[in-house]
Amino acid sequence: MLDHEKSSDLLDSTMDVLNADTATSTPQSGTGVINSWLEELRKADNAADITNSLEQVKTQLESGEISAGELSELFTTLATQTVEFSTRLGSEGDIAYRLEGLASALRSLAGQLGNQ
Repeated sequence: MLDHEKSSDLLDSTMDVLNADTATSTPQSGTGVINSWLEELRKADNAADITNSLEQVKTQLESGEISAGELSELFTTLATQTVEFSTRLGSEGDIAYRLEGLASALRSLAGQLGNQ
C-alpha cells in the first residue's frame, strides 16, 4: 500500500513538473519524480501496469530522440492506468481524487504533445 504522506508529496511534485514553464524545463526534468514514483509503486499491490508505463516514459525522456507521438500515447495510457489505480485505493484520504486530477493533467499533456 502507498504511504499517504509520501504519495501526497509525490503528487505535489508531479503536478509542479507537469505545470512547469516549458521555457525553463526540459523533458528530463520529470525523471526524478518518475524515479520516486517507481520506488513507491514497486511496494504497492497491483501496480505492475502503471510501473511498466512509467518505465517506458522514463526511457523515452532519457533517450536522445524523444518521439512526441509515442510520448503522447504513453501519457494517455498512463492517465488511464492512473484512474484505474485510484479506484483501487478506496475512499481513504484524498489521494484517489488527486490521482484523478493527475490523470487529467497527463491527458492534457498528451493532447499537447499529440498536436506537435
